[in-house]
Amino acid sequence: MAASLAALALALALGETRIANNFSLTALDARFTSMADPARVDKNIVLIEVDQDSLDHFESQSVAWPWPRTMYNPIIEYATAAGAKAILFDILFTNLAPYGYDVDLEFADAIKKSGRVGLAASFGSGAKNVEVDISRFSLVVEGAPPAKMSQGGAVSLPMPEMLNAAAAIGNVHLTPDQDGVYRRARLGVIREGRLYPSLFAIPFFLDAGGRAGFAPEGVRMGKRFIPTGLNGEMLVNFMGPKESYRRYSAAEVIESAMMDAAGEKPSIPRQAFAGAYVIIGYTAPGLYDLKPSPVHANSPGMQIQAAALDTILNSQFIIPISAAGQAGLALCGAVMICMGFFFLPWLAAAAISLGVMGGLWSVSTMAFGRLIWIDPAPLESAAILAVIFSSLWKYQTEGKQKREIRKAFSYFVSPKVVNQMLAEPDRLKLGGERRELTILFSDLEGFTTISERLSPEDLFHLMNGFTTMMADTITEFDGAVDKYIGDAVMAFWNAPLDQPGHQGMAILAAMTCRRRLLTMREEIIAKGLPPVDMRIGINSGACMVGNMGSAKRFNYSALGDPVNVASRLEGLCKAYGVGSLVAEVTWKAAESLVFGREIDILMVKGKDKPTRVYEILARLGEQTPEQTRLAEEYARLLELYRGRRFVEAQRNAEATLERIKDGPTWTLLTRIRHYMESPPPEDWDGSFKHTTK
Repeated sequence: MAASLAALALALALGETRIANNFSLTALDARFTSMADPARVDKNIVLIEVDQDSLDHFESQSVAWPWPRTMYNPIIEYATAAGAKAILFDILFTNLAPYGYDVDLEFADAIKKSGRVGLAASFGSGAKNVEVDISRFSLVVEGAPPAKMSQGGAVSLPMPEMLNAAAAIGNVHLTPDQDGVYRRARLGVIREGRLYPSLFAIPFFLDAGGRAGFAPEGVRMGKRFIPTGLNGEMLVNFMGPKESYRRYSAAEVIESAMMDAAGEKPSIPRQAFAGAYVIIGYTAPGLYDLKPSPVHANSPGMQIQAAALDTILNSQFIIPISAAGQAGLALCGAVMICMGFFFLPWLAAAAISLGVMGGLWSVSTMAFGRLIWIDPAPLESAAILAVIFSSLWKYQTEGKQKREIRKAFSYFVSPKVVNQMLAEPDRLKLGGERRELTILFSDLEGFTTISERLSPEDLFHLMNGFTTMMADTITEFDGAVDKYIGDAVMAFWNAPLDQPGHQGMAILAAMTCRRRLLTMREEIIAKGLPPVDMRIGINSGACMVGNMGSAKRFNYSALGDPVNVASRLEGLCKAYGVGSLVAEVTWKAAESLVFGREIDILMVKGKDKPTRVYEILARLGEQTPEQTRLAEEYARLLELYRGRRFVEAQRNAEATLERIKDGPTWTLLTRIRHYMESPPPEDWDGSFKHTTK
C-alpha cells in the first residue's frame, strides 16, 4: 500500500509539469478526434465565409478587397428576413474603411434595422483606452465571478456608428492552451464589475434579462446554466471535424439575396437561415484567421466560435471529474499493479500492469462519451510509477540485477534530452531526422568597424561576452545554439525533443537578445568605440536535423531550405532598416505573444515563392502608443502601395517620415516613386524580389 500511495503522490506532483500537461492535452485531442461526427453538430449554426471564391467573384466585378462594408448588408437583410436568431461577425470593424464614412453609415443602418447583429470586439490586457460608455453591452454580475475573468484594460471596439447600431458586442480574443491549441473559451470578460460576453455567448447574453449569476460551479444566464472552471472557462466540445457546420460562401449568399429581391429563384433559399445562428468570418488565404483546434491543425477562428456556441445550445458540456475522483481511480490502478508484483511472477505482474493501464485508458475513453473528462495522465503516471516502485521492491527482495529492471521498464519514463541521448545511442551516430524547426540567424552590425580598432585580445574578449549573452539567452528560451560564425549566431528550436510553441520561444529569445545587447552597447560606447546593433532573421519549416560531420567528429545541426531563408531574412534587415524580419509561418504561430507589423511580401535571392515578413516591435500588450501608431500608419501605407494608389501612398509615407525616421517607410517610398515613373506589370501581386543576400 505504501508503494501505491507513493506512486499516487508523485504522479499528482508530476501532473503539474509541462510534459504531463502536454500528454493530457494530446489525450484530450484524441478523444475529440475519435468521437468527431458531422451528424452531431447543430444544423442551426451556419457559417458564412469570406473565402477566396468570394474575393475572386467580386474582383471580377471590379470590387477589390477590402470590400466596402455595405457588401455585408445583403447578408444581414437576407438572414434577418429569414428569421435568423442571431448574426455574429467574427470580424473586427475597428477603423474607418477606405470607402469612407458614408459607406460605414449604410452598414451601420443595416445592423440597426436587423436588431440581432453582434459585432466583434477585442478586450486586451493593456492600459485602459476607451472612455465611451459600453455598459449596455454588459450584464449585471450577481455572485462572485472568477478573478481571472477580470480584464480592466484596453478594448478594441467597432467604429462608433456600428457600435451604436449593434444589438451586442462580443469579445473574440481566445487564449490557447500551453501547446498553442484552442480548446477552451471564456464566457466573457469582467470589466468594471460587469460581464461583457464573448462572441459565441451573445445569443445567451440577449436572453439573460440583464443579469449573470455566478456560482462556484458556473454561470447562469437567463434559463441556461453554463458550467465553467475556476478561470471562468468552458471546455469547448468539438462535436464534429473541420467543416462540419453548414457553410456558405459570402458571394453565394450576397448573390442569393439579390436574386431573391429581384423575384428570381436564389441558389441559397431564404429558408436556409430560418432560426439560424449565423457567424460571418474570413477563410480566404491571407485573411485566414487560423487557430489550431483538437480536430484540425488549421481551423478558422469562427469554427471555434461555432463549436463553443454549439456546446451551450445543446448542453454538451464536458465536465472534468473531481480531484478526489481522479485520485481515487489512480490509486485503485496503482494498488492492483503493486499487488500483482508482490504476489505474482515477473511476467504475470507485467501482464497485469499492461492490463490495468489499458483498462484505465478505456475508462477515460468511455467516460468522455458520457461528457465526463477523466485525465489519463495521472492515471497512467501512477500506474507507471507503481510499476517502477514495485519492480525496485521485487528486485531488492529477489536479488535481480538492476540492469534487467532498467531494461524492462525504461519504456515507461520520459527522460530529459541527455537521458534520451544515452537511452538511444543511435542519436550519437551520423544521420538525422526530419522535423519542423524554427531557425534564428543573428549578426552584429558595426562589428567590422570595431574589429579594426581593437587588439586581437580585446576583440576576443568582446566577442566572448557577446556570444555568451546570446547562448545564455537562447538556452533560457529552450533553444539550441547550432554554431558561431564570427559575430553571427545560428540557433534552432523544436529539436531534438518536441517543443510546442517553439515559434513564440524563438521570437521572445530574439527580443531578449536585442534588449540585452543595449546594455553591452552602452559599455562599448563608453569605451569610445562606435555603437553596434543586431540584425535577426527567423523562419520555420521542415528541416533535417541530427549529428552531421565525419565518423570521428560531428555536431548536432540543421539543414534545409527554411535555414537558408532565415539567413536571407537576417541579411535583408539592412535593406529595410529594421532589426528583425520574421517569416509569416513563424509569426502567425506566435502572434498571441508578440506585437509588430507586416513589412513586405518579398522574394529572397534564389527563391521564386514570395514570403510575407514581419518586424518585431514589442511583446504583445507592452507596445508603446508610438509603436501602435507606427504599425497602423505602415499597414495603411502597405494597403495603398499594394492597391497601386501610389500618389496617396507617397503622401502617407512622406507624412510619416516628417514625424519619425523609419527605415521600412523610406524603403517603400523609394519603390513608390519608382513605380510612379515605371508602373509594375498588370499581374503584380505586391511582392518585391531581392537580388542581393
